Amino acid sequence: MPWLLTIAFFLVMCSIVAGCAYWIKTRDLLTPAPVASAPSSGSAASGTDSEPAASFEELPPWLQMLCETGKSLAPGEGERRRLRRLLIAAGFRQDWALLAYRGSQVVLAPAAAVLAMLAGAGLGWEAVTVVLSSMAASYAGFRLPTFLLNKRIRSRRRKLHRGLPDLLDLLVISIESGLSLDSAIATTATDLAIVHPTISDELFVFEYELRVGTSRADALRNLSGRTNEPEMRKLTSLLIQADRFGTSIVKVLRAQGRYLRIRRRQSAEEMAHKVGVKLIFPIFFLIMPSIFLVTAGPVVIKLLTEMRGYAS
Repeated sequence: MPWLLTIAFFLVMCSIVAGCAYWIKTRDLLTPAPVASAPSSGSAASGTDSEPAASFEELPPWLQMLCETGKSLAPGEGERRRLRRLLIAAGFRQDWALLAYRGSQVVLAPAAAVLAMLAGAGLGWEAVTVVLSSMAASYAGFRLPTFLLNKRIRSRRRKLHRGLPDLLDLLVISIESGLSLDSAIATTATDLAIVHPTISDELFVFEYELRVGTSRADALRNLSGRTNEPEMRKLTSLLIQADRFGTSIVKVLRAQGRYLRIRRRQSAEEMAHKVGVKLIFPIFFLIMPSIFLVTAGPVVIKLLTEMRGYAS
C-alpha cells in the first residue's frame, strides 16, 4: 500500500519540522545560568545527588510530558548516579535532565516500532519481517538518547581540550598581574564566556562551589569529575599538588600550556599525514570513475555509434 507509506512519511516530516521549530522557539528555557544549577552538579560530582525535583512549571509542555513519562522508568540508585554523571558531563545539570532522558527512551521506543510497522505494511513485507523490523526499531529508538548523549559528551570534551591553552595563558597573565588563583579563575571565566563558553561554564560552577564553602582541592576534583577530560584531569591534579606543596603555580601553568600547544601541533601534523591515506578510497572509487566517464565516455559512445553504422 504505497499510499499508507506516503502518508506516514508525510506525517513524520511534518512532525520533525514542527519539532525543530518549537525547539528553536523554546531552547532558551533549556539552558539556565550555570550558577543556578551549580548545586546539582556539585552534589552529583561528589556522589551525593538527590532525587530530581517534581516541579516543571517553567518547562515547555513537551518537556514536561517527557519528565512525567520518565517517572515511570525510574532507575536504581547506582544507575541514577551513573546517568547523572553522564548528563553532567554533557552539560545537563538541571534537575529535570534525568527524567527527560528516561522519558525520551520510553517515548522513542514505541514510536520507532510503530513507524517501522507502518513502513513494513506500506512496503508489503511479510508479518515476520514486520515484527522483527519493529523490534529492531524499538531497540534503536530506546538507544538513540544514549547515542546522542555520548556524542554530546565527546563534543564537549573536544571543546574543553581546544580551549585549555587559552585558559592557561589567561591564568598565567592574571596571576602574574597580582591576582590570587581563585580571583584569576573568576576573571578568566568571564573573559572566556564568548570564545570558549564550555570552559567558562565549568569555571563559573567552580567559582560558585568555592563561594558556598567547598575547599579548593575538592572543587578542583569536582571540576575534573564533571568534565572527565584527560588534560583537564592533569591540570587539576597539578593545581592540587602545587597548592598542597607550595610550588609556583605560574611555572606549572606555563609548562602545562607549553605542553598542550606542542601536543596540539603534533596532533595537527599527525592528522595532516593521514590525509593521503584517507584520500585513497575516495579517489579510487569516486574521483577516478568520474574522470574516466568524462574523458573516455564520449569516445566510447562515438565508437559504438560508428560501429553500429558499419554493421548496418
